[in-house]
Parts: sequence; C-alpha cells; structure tokens
Amino acid sequence: MDQMRAVTSVEFGQAVRRARERRGLHQSELAERLGVTRMTVSRLERGGAVSMETAIRALSECGYEAVVVPKFSRVTVEGR
Repeated sequence: MDQMRAVTSVEFGQAVRRARERRGLHQSELAERLGVTRMTVSRLERGGAVSMETAIRALSECGYEAVVVPKFSRVTVEGR
C-alpha cells in the first residue's frame, strides 16, 4: 500500500493527482463523478481553493482516504 504525505495545499493537490492517475482517471472523469467541473479538479490538483467536501470526495473516488496525524509522526498503514 502506498502512502502520500501532504502538509500544504499544493502537496495535497499533487497527492490527488497521483491518486487519480493511479486509478486511471482523466480529470474530466473524476469531475463527472464528483459533480464538479474539470476546472475544479484542475484547481484542486494545483493546490487551489476548493471545498473540503470536494477534496475529500476526490480522494475517496480515487480509492484513498485522508488521515490526520500529529506532524512529524511515523505512521504504519496496514491493508484491510
């Protein structure tokens, strides 16, 4: 299981882009699943402002989930 770490909006957007690409989705396909425009997905992937709901749902549609941990923590991820 691969992990992605993001502490800035730009890093979060890059993580969403990698997750989308690993899932084999185009921006327009993800946008359709989320009920937003392709430009909204593009903005998210560049680290721009989108709703929290859109950001979290984008990860979920790509097969990932967000986990909040204390900064500089070590995290072990086990598959389910």
